Parts: sequence; C-alpha cells; structure tokens
Amino acid sequence: MAIPTVFSQVIKLIPRTKFQGFVVKHNADKGVRSLDSWTWFGAMLWGQLTGHDSIRAIERVFAHNDSKLRAMGFGPVRRSTLADANQVRSLAVLEEIFSYCLAEASRFAPKQNGFRFKGDVFSLDSTTIELCLSLCPWARFHHGKGAVKLHTAIDIAGDLPQFTVITEGRTHDIKAARDYLSFKPGDTVAMDRGYVDFAWMNDLNIGGVTFVTRAKVNMRFRAVECRKTDRTQGYMADQTVALSSAASAVYNGKLRRVSFRDPDTGKWLVFLTNNFELSYRTICALYKARWKVELFFKTLKQNLKIKKFLGTSVNAVKSQILVALIAYLLVQILRFTAKSNISITDAMAVIGTLLLLREPITRLFGDLPKITRHPPSDQYCFGFV
Repeated sequence: MAIPTVFSQVIKLIPRTKFQGFVVKHNADKGVRSLDSWTWFGAMLWGQLTGHDSIRAIERVFAHNDSKLRAMGFGPVRRSTLADANQVRSLAVLEEIFSYCLAEASRFAPKQNGFRFKGDVFSLDSTTIELCLSLCPWARFHHGKGAVKLHTAIDIAGDLPQFTVITEGRTHDIKAARDYLSFKPGDTVAMDRGYVDFAWMNDLNIGGVTFVTRAKVNMRFRAVECRKTDRTQGYMADQTVALSSAASAVYNGKLRRVSFRDPDTGKWLVFLTNNFELSYRTICALYKARWKVELFFKTLKQNLKIKKFLGTSVNAVKSQILVALIAYLLVQILRFTAKSNISITDAMAVIGTLLLLREPITRLFGDLPKITRHPPSDQYCFGFV
C-alpha cells in the first residue's frame, strides 16, 4: 500500500465527514458551482503550510487537477474563483474547524503546566497585524495606518490558543476582554498592564479566576499587611493592599502586591494578584510564563502567512488568519501524537517543504541520525594541504 503524501496525512486529521457536516450545518456550499468549501479550505491550508502568499502560486498547484490532490477530494482552483471565495465565503465553517482541531489538540497535549497547583494556566494578550489602509479602509488604526488585532489566550501546558477574537486594530485590549472573553472557576490568567481594569478584575475575582498582572505606576493603595521575602534573590516585597482611588472603588476586596527587582538588570517589576495562597516566587513565575503568548505570536508571524493577505475585505483577512491558526493546531496535533521533541518551528519547516513527499510524518519528526565527527588531521590544522 502506497504511503500517503505529507499533505494528505495533515489534512486527514480533519475527517471529511466532519467537515461536510459543518458545511451542511451552515449551508456553506449553497449556490457554489466550481469551488466547494473543501477545495477552498485545502487551497488556503496549502498556502499556509508552504508559505505561498499569492493566489497565483496556489493556482499553479491546484489548477492542473493533479492526481495526488484529486485523491484527497480537491478539485481545480482558478485565481478569480479563489479570490471571490475569500471575499464572501462564510467564516462559520472555519470557526467550527478551529474548535474541532483545538479539542483534538487538547486531547493529546501535555497536561503539566510547570506549577504545583491544579487548574489551567493561560497567558492572555493580543498582537497587531498591519494592513494597507488604502486597500483596507475598514481597518483604520492610527497615524494613517491600517491593522487588525488578534486576541487570544495560550494554555501554557500545550501552547494552544484557546480562542480567537479578531477586531479592528484600534480596539483596546480591555474592551475585547470585557466583550468577548470568559474563563471558568479555577483558571489562572497572566496578563500585562493593558488588561488592568478593576471592574473586569472584580468580575474575574467573583468568578473564581486567579489573575496575575503588572501594576500601573500611578496606582494608589494602602498597605494593610507585609510578609517576609528573600530580598537577596530580588523579591523585595509581598503585601496585602487596599486600593484607595476612585477608579478602583469598583473592586471589592483587597489585592496582593508583589515587588521583584531583577538582580541582573536592576529592572523593578510590581505584580498584582487576587491569590493569597501561592508563594511570592510562584506569583513572579506565573507572570514570567506570560511570555508563552509572545512566543506563540512570533511563531505565527514568522512561520505562517498573516502578514500578506490574499484579499482586502474583512472576510478575506479573517479567513486567512483562521486558516493559519488551524494549520498551527494541526502541526501541534502531529507533534503531540508522534511524541516528538521537534520544535513547532522545525515541524512547520519540515512539513512546508515536503508536502507532496510520500513519507510517514513520524519519520520526518524523528531523531536525526548520529554522525561521528572525526578531528581534522594535523596538516589541515597547520594550514598545509
């Protein structure tokens, strides 16, 4: 039996029957004559995995109805048809696929978050994706620039984005958090100062969610209790504080304020949390883990195509970002199921360059063969030939 191509092994992680169920549910193929949702999704996924950022390049691959692609259920793709699909095709199917892939990735993802307490730990942040304002006038940002924002929270155990919220670039982080985000009791959320809003933090506290964030410089408070810390290691203070400004009156209760001074750089960091049980070292470590989401955004921007877009409409931009996130989840599923130590960036590079190779992905993700390196001979050491 012939080994399927790498692309076939990737896309088979999404059962065709499951995909068609989503298409029927949202009536996504109504009125479609030449480019069904499966082929549209396959072409977009191909572009993400290979790094092709032009419709013409994708057309070159799919237009000839290659037997390998036909065996996966894909029909021919024309440039104009794909461009039209990006403009008008429903995002509901992509959102369903994202949720399905996230659930599958979570099944196989590591469960250990690196901390000794129970509950999920999330790193919350957003990233700005620049757009050309003259081509995308709907994406007005500031200073004559255009952009959209991608808001997400990463589960630090498996580096998985738990949700996606795509807004205009000028949407403030805290507004997106209040309008779209929710966490369950027992969750822990690490976030930067952009999310400091005492009304929202009060809602998190009431809902049983632990938060760790940076305190703003102008925060007014009164120290109620001070606990001992190891100042030789940079842990300068661990205090229980009562907020004393009018803006903070909406927060019911007290907060914990932990100060840390980096012994190497001298940088002073002040953290706020509603958790009084964890050690001050753990509070600092939780905020340090927030950088997981920064690494995720870096991986997304450097290894997938969300900088140059195949269309200029809201629908085209959002669909491309959603397919990029789905591609990320599919690669993570492959890494988790193969139990490989290969990094996510290396895995994407391997898959992207070998999509039509007939080789088991487990072999591509396996350890490299060991090479015995011999020391150079004396004649080369001394420059003789």
